[in-house]
Amino acid sequence: MGPIPEIAYDNSQQTAIEAACQNGRRNIIITGSAGTGKTTLIKEIAERLKYVTLLAPTGKAAARLKDATGFDAATIHRELKWDGTILHRTGPFDNPVIVDEASMCDSRLLRQLLDFNPPKLILVGDPAQLPPVGHGQPFHDIIKLRPEIVYELTHCWRAQGAVHKAAQAIRFGKPPAKQDVSGGESWTMHRTGGAEPTTRKIIEWVEGGHFDSKQDIMLSPRYGKEENDGGIDAINKAIKDIVNPSDKKISVDDRVIITKNDSKNDNWNGDLATVVDINIAGQLEIVLDRKGEQKLLTKEGMRNIDLAYCLSIHKSQGSQWRRVFLVVLKKHWYQLDRSLIYTGITRAQKGVCVCGELEAFYHGINHVKQKTTVLQYLGKKVA
Repeated sequence: MGPIPEIAYDNSQQTAIEAACQNGRRNIIITGSAGTGKTTLIKEIAERLKYVTLLAPTGKAAARLKDATGFDAATIHRELKWDGTILHRTGPFDNPVIVDEASMCDSRLLRQLLDFNPPKLILVGDPAQLPPVGHGQPFHDIIKLRPEIVYELTHCWRAQGAVHKAAQAIRFGKPPAKQDVSGGESWTMHRTGGAEPTTRKIIEWVEGGHFDSKQDIMLSPRYGKEENDGGIDAINKAIKDIVNPSDKKISVDDRVIITKNDSKNDNWNGDLATVVDINIAGQLEIVLDRKGEQKLLTKEGMRNIDLAYCLSIHKSQGSQWRRVFLVVLKKHWYQLDRSLIYTGITRAQKGVCVCGELEAFYHGINHVKQKTTVLQYLGKKVA
């Protein structure tokens, strides 16, 4: 077998790599939409820098980063030794720090990271994705306030893919095609109606084998416990009743998500797992997606776990699936906006199916929420 050919980087990628590896260049931001090679660049930068700390806001994003680059990666909270109340890290970073999915970092988390004075900080992400749930949106704001440190990747390697074409249309507030199969990807939109008929259609797709719970995901903008209300809880129950029926809320073989950080046991909010056993005491044994590690949940851990056949779009950030089913209903009107929809569909690697009341979908892509922050205010005062 001959030598592995070197990757040919486009001009925007090469410029970003050189800026990231330049001696004395302290902080930079690398942006780009889905498919522009952000993760590939992180790997190249890490290889050139040799000694580097790779971080992400969530456990799943850190696991994906490790798999894609071959370098160890951790959550920011874990690296800072956060126990749920205080940070236990004592010394500064010795190596450059690269943060993937940096758009998810709120002001407090980024400030905590900066408190430990990394010699170089490289933030990588997509500003079209959702802003953080917590206070501020430093990644989004710094891009506007400090354009001289921003390097945007402009060439998309999935340009012919159906999902990418739809995502790019949505990114700029334009309606995508209703159906498209191209570039090895599929995009479909189904006007299935309100919550009840949409739930029936979801059940039909699951029963027909169109949904694989280990490769695919259902996404809904909000929770809701009433049967057939189109919310996350109701869809989770409907799918479980088909793929893994049981008289228990959670049983062996169920897909689950951890909903609260537990630093002592290395469990993090957003971690996905599969239940593999329930012991005689009723404790759940799970295998984490991000590490393949099998562990027994404590009583506290069992209180902070839920089904994960359907997730909120916020909980899906940092993850990727083969196929995404996105539920959009008129009752989601307030939650739906452009960044939410864009974030949801860009979780897909091969296909997206949008279902529900499509009027809500079109409303969402035309609705841009504005988050007012201190950084924005300071930027205006300085200007």
